[in-house]
Amino acid sequence: MAVSAHVSDLIKPGIAAFIAAALAYPAPAHAAGPRGVMSLNVCTDQLVLSLAEPADIVSLSELSVDPTLSFMAGEAASYPKNAGLAEEVLAARPSVVVTGTYSLHNTTALLSGLGTRVEEFPYQQSIDTIPADIRRMGTILGKEDEAEALARDFEAELATARADLGGVHPRAIVFGPNGVVAGAGTLQHTVLEAAGFRNLAAERGMTGMAPYPLELLVADRPDLVLLSAPMTDAPALADRIARHPAIAASGAALPSGAIPAGSWDCGGPFTLEALRALRSIRDGLLAEDQPSK
Repeated sequence: MAVSAHVSDLIKPGIAAFIAAALAYPAPAHAAGPRGVMSLNVCTDQLVLSLAEPADIVSLSELSVDPTLSFMAGEAASYPKNAGLAEEVLAARPSVVVTGTYSLHNTTALLSGLGTRVEEFPYQQSIDTIPADIRRMGTILGKEDEAEALARDFEAELATARADLGGVHPRAIVFGPNGVVAGAGTLQHTVLEAAGFRNLAAERGMTGMAPYPLELLVADRPDLVLLSAPMTDAPALADRIARHPAIAASGAALPSGAIPAGSWDCGGPFTLEALRALRSIRDGLLAEDQPSK
């Protein structure tokens, strides 16, 4: 099989030998031809799990079973895993590969040049782009009706949440390891807004994941500081800032681990779990502010 010119430009000395070996790698005995879907990205993993027939899932990414990143880690446990390597895809011969735009670019370019169907989903997501991603994955997998029902349910709950916000918007910060926060342009920012919060990092002009000095947090006096749950199996100095006494003395609500793990690291039907958790926190904060009778 000839490699297209644009892919050839990417190939360094020694890679040609790898391609030849990968193409010669025997396909599994049970696979007479291309089959099913192979996901190379933890976010596409979860869209696949939400819609695909189990028998059509060739493999998921290694990160699919990480409960700190994937809301659907439990559902992913029983499927084969991949490291996102081209030789794995060429050996498995899936009908389609789904991945993210920030995944291994050399892998996706190489696979596309060799004729493998690769569908990339953008990394930049908002709560409003999730229904379109669900529908697109449904089209890729031939599950249009199921995807449409899932997307419409998502849109309906999101619309209901936004219609019931009222005029009070507590100030919030998503405060992660090393004091890195979620600013504008992040999925977390859009979920905060949909739940009726003001994201102080975005109001400060911060975009993406940005450092937010502890002194600034104390000065801004947020109503809510969402602290990431520390990793108990791998303690890190990066988590120590969450235990700083200045945060405890700030007067903010500090619900560590209040957002279900993995529910807003990727966009999917499960992101509603993050929205529900934040709505519950907001209701509690507003109830505390009501004068006692």
